[in-house]
Amino acid sequence: MARLYIARTQAKRLSPTELAEAAVMADLAVGVVIIARLTPFAYLTTVLGAIPFAVLAMRHRRHVLVVSFWISVILAFLLTGFAAATQVLVMAIFGGVSGRAYAHGWGGFRTSVAAIAFGWTVVTALSLGILVAFSGFRRLNLEAAAIQWTGSSRVLHRVGLGSAAEFLDPIVVWSIENWYLSLPASQLVFSVIVAFLISRIGGPTIKRVDRSVRTEPSKRPIPSPESVAAVQTATGFVAVTGPNGAGKSTLLRAVAVAEPGVLGERGGIAWIGQRPDNQILGTRVLDDLAWGLKPVPELETLRSTLEAVGLAGFDQRETDTLSGGEQQRLAIAAALIRNPTLLLSDETTAMLDPDGRELVRDALRAASDSGINVIHATHLESDIASADRQIQIGPVTP
Repeated sequence: MARLYIARTQAKRLSPTELAEAAVMADLAVGVVIIARLTPFAYLTTVLGAIPFAVLAMRHRRHVLVVSFWISVILAFLLTGFAAATQVLVMAIFGGVSGRAYAHGWGGFRTSVAAIAFGWTVVTALSLGILVAFSGFRRLNLEAAAIQWTGSSRVLHRVGLGSAAEFLDPIVVWSIENWYLSLPASQLVFSVIVAFLISRIGGPTIKRVDRSVRTEPSKRPIPSPESVAAVQTATGFVAVTGPNGAGKSTLLRAVAVAEPGVLGERGGIAWIGQRPDNQILGTRVLDDLAWGLKPVPELETLRSTLEAVGLAGFDQRETDTLSGGEQQRLAIAAALIRNPTLLLSDETTAMLDPDGRELVRDALRAASDSGINVIHATHLESDIASADRQIQIGPVTP
């Protein structure tokens, strides 16, 4: 029984690819809904937000769709409120039902009926329940609807459609006052329109995306277990060399995650990349150096670490005023403050001028001299000459 439970639990876990696609599709759907809400008369374009969910439903198991659904609803609620979250909910239901239906070979009519029946029932019941239970929340959303109509009415008057605005105005006012009747009716009409548009527009799009998107093996060089082990056990200041595209960065990434839970921890593995601005989080040098450390090191420890990389007196400097070489040395200091046993440097000197390159190289050498094993991926002769030893790699055919 225990083995069966463990197997089921592992089967429910999302792979990194599934989780990434769920997050990206959720962001895309929320973006479509928000743009549609901010654009007058673009309400029906929210139907495009159903397509990401339909693609997930066709290409992945239900757990991926559920995760993407929760990500999108929470994100929409945090960004714009209940109304947008409800629209995302509708799109997720219609997209999910449509995607599963197309995956099972259902026709357009059968898919539309299923989406309307399920989507309209769930969304209407949920919306009415929330609006009845929370009077203040209901008032806020009804006022927002009135404001949105006021803006749309002004646009109609400006484009010469004032008569249409005057005709629609009492209908909108009645709908807002009698929301408990207009909401189910409008949701039903909207559900029918969405189902029709998905069957006409979304269906062919979903099928075309499903045919064109495939998960294929990477064509990049794949590090062998032997090369990963060679880097893990290397000592001193080691240069990993090879031509562009040989897989130097890939090898260092493999080493960084070879032991889960070690990267970024005190006494573990530290990583520095080509672009230090992507690694700097604090607005001041001292803040960035202490970022994420608990407990925060003593001030003298922080300053001595800065001094070790040639940044003495920089503790109060704004990080956005530093040069590229200074930012790179700050990234090295942020790695050293964690007392790593292994420091991975992924071509950190490649984008610097000669003076900045020499200073960064000196900082890496100082780290190595202090007892930290430094692995520096590079193709520069000056970097190779300063290393204790060299590991040369080339393209590896998987």
